[in-house]
Amino acid sequence: MSLELGIFDSFDLAHGSVGELLDDRFRFAQEVERLGFAHYHVTEHHGTPLSVVPSPNLFVAALSRITSTLRIGTLVNVLPAYEPFRLAEEIAALDQLSHGRLDFGVGPGVSPLELGILGVQGDQARAIYEETLTAVTTALRTGRMKHQGTLLRDYDAALSVLPVQSPYPQLWYASGSAATAEWAASNGINFVTRWENGRVAEVGNTFWTTWEKHRADEDRLNPITGRPRLGISSPVVVAGSRAEAEDLFHRASDLFQQRILHLWHENDDHRLDSVFSAEKLLAKGNAFVGTADSVRDEIVAQIEASGINYLELSIIFGDIGLAEATATARAVAEHVAPAARDAAEKTLSLRGVPVA
Repeated sequence: MSLELGIFDSFDLAHGSVGELLDDRFRFAQEVERLGFAHYHVTEHHGTPLSVVPSPNLFVAALSRITSTLRIGTLVNVLPAYEPFRLAEEIAALDQLSHGRLDFGVGPGVSPLELGILGVQGDQARAIYEETLTAVTTALRTGRMKHQGTLLRDYDAALSVLPVQSPYPQLWYASGSAATAEWAASNGINFVTRWENGRVAEVGNTFWTTWEKHRADEDRLNPITGRPRLGISSPVVVAGSRAEAEDLFHRASDLFQQRILHLWHENDDHRLDSVFSAEKLLAKGNAFVGTADSVRDEIVAQIEASGINYLELSIIFGDIGLAEATATARAVAEHVAPAARDAAEKTLSLRGVPVA
């Protein structure tokens, strides 16, 4: 397929109980699976109302039992937050539970305040992430974690379970950096970024040029065959009019902004206040908000400029309820997706990128 649709979910609680939120998420996941979405990804946050599901693997495990075609997983597991051996076994078990449908998103974490709660120093997060990624992927590939630690401890023990996917589930990474896109592409890793006033065009060029250069390498980190996914992550709200969609988006985005900045504000740090505002997201083209026709046209334009083959969409966020989110998801699947797939196929063909 030339283009796939995915969901990104951060579990920010707006109203009701946590149990009610989870029940609605399960219903939403089943609906987007029925509509033809290909992926459902969840985030990981700690000590903040941005996420009332601080252990994303628990949700993924539950989701594996009520879906059958969705690829499910994290974007991302914050690797410095985990004991590496236990994480390797959890990933393998999740892949077994989902019958080989697990996506394994990896990253160092974006909030030093959250990592600090877990005893991880912010200046060590990147190095711990890199060492953990090596230890975990090697263990999943070989069945044994045999690792001489630098920041981690030493390991020499066999895993109790191995994944269905060989040698391990597909890797995903999210970043806005062209340099990181080059690393991901050279390893065949699925990569998700943002539009950022069109800067994704440079990222896309870097990604596909690097992927083509390294596509025959046998030592790539990601175990996929074929081409990886290069995606744009964006919230999307579709309504009957532009004004109605913008009202809904501002309402939900304002709550989401409060949630994501919660720990920063608790520490009297307001440096990021403008980054997540609804106005800023719209001004940068980092949100699709409007009627089905206008959202379709904006998505097609971004596909043609960037060469992406994947959309990671935040549809249920802030105080958007199940009915509102389902209406947007249906509009995307039925009205936006056909034109978006046509645009992706033409654009990728022009760039010489296989669409399947």
